[in-house]
Amino acid sequence: MKYAQERTASGEILRLVIQKMAAQPAAFAPLNYTVWYEHLAGINPELSMAMERLLSADKKLDDAVIEKLYAQFISESDLKAELAFQDGMKQLLGKVASFAEQADQQVSQFGNSLQNYNDALRPDIDLSKLEAMIGNMSQDTQKMHGSMQHLQSQLEASKQEVEKLNKELKSAQGEALTDPLTGVANRRGYETKAKAILADSAVVAKGISMLMLDIDHFKKVNDTFGHLFGDKVIQAVASMLKTKVKGQDIVARLGGEEFGVLLPETDIKGAFVVAEQIRQGIEKSKIRRQDAQDPIGGVTISIGVACFSGDLTLLMDQADKALYASKQGGRNRTTVFGQK
Repeated sequence: MKYAQERTASGEILRLVIQKMAAQPAAFAPLNYTVWYEHLAGINPELSMAMERLLSADKKLDDAVIEKLYAQFISESDLKAELAFQDGMKQLLGKVASFAEQADQQVSQFGNSLQNYNDALRPDIDLSKLEAMIGNMSQDTQKMHGSMQHLQSQLEASKQEVEKLNKELKSAQGEALTDPLTGVANRRGYETKAKAILADSAVVAKGISMLMLDIDHFKKVNDTFGHLFGDKVIQAVASMLKTKVKGQDIVARLGGEEFGVLLPETDIKGAFVVAEQIRQGIEKSKIRRQDAQDPIGGVTISIGVACFSGDLTLLMDQADKALYASKQGGRNRTTVFGQK
């Protein structure tokens, strides 16, 4: 879900939204509230960057500016993108069909002209008539050549248009598989990518491991520093995970403060090393609050590690059980499934 914040978090965002809206000239309308909500909740990074640029330039966010931000960064849903793709393809196919029909007519006309020239060729044809015929044939040939070049350029433009539409559709589909707060894959995206990797027998043969991570005492973090800071912690963990992976590795936010990392071509020992690097990196990190300059430390994570043995659901279950063991064992530690 796009708006996945619980009641307490959304209430905290509400208070900030009203405060921010009051300082700007735009009306207290639902559209304005949505723009500020998505910005302050951190779920729309592109919108936030645009708003920060405007605010840093002391630009007043009036109704016109808000409407433009909403139209550009919020209203374009996946459904709209897919409908636009379908409409674009229909128009494009119509153009290509028209190009093909025109080309067919021109080829037919050229063929008729050649047949007429052939019928006119007689052993006793006058030299001047022959020269005129050759000149006409040359003109018709050049005309046909130009038509074919025009058709080729039209088809090339159509090909580029198809590629553009396809990129736009893939972008919309990619957003549906991405967690808006962190920019990493969501659960659906994780499962989709993982299944594709697990279908490659060569990769599976080299070993695949999974890390399941959970932020320790996350409720206490929220209660102490607020849910907006809690979101910053989640974003910081996601950033750390992205710096520690490579190649086909998959980072995903599986829900709340829980993350998963799939490590293709990595055995259990290698996965444990990666897990410890991540855990120690988080433990040493400092995170700044939005309303204070002093960094806050003491955030830790617990990790469970498991090795793929033929089933994705089983792999996630084993990693989850290892994670539970880490939490039961005192937190801020890594546990390998099946090991004590």
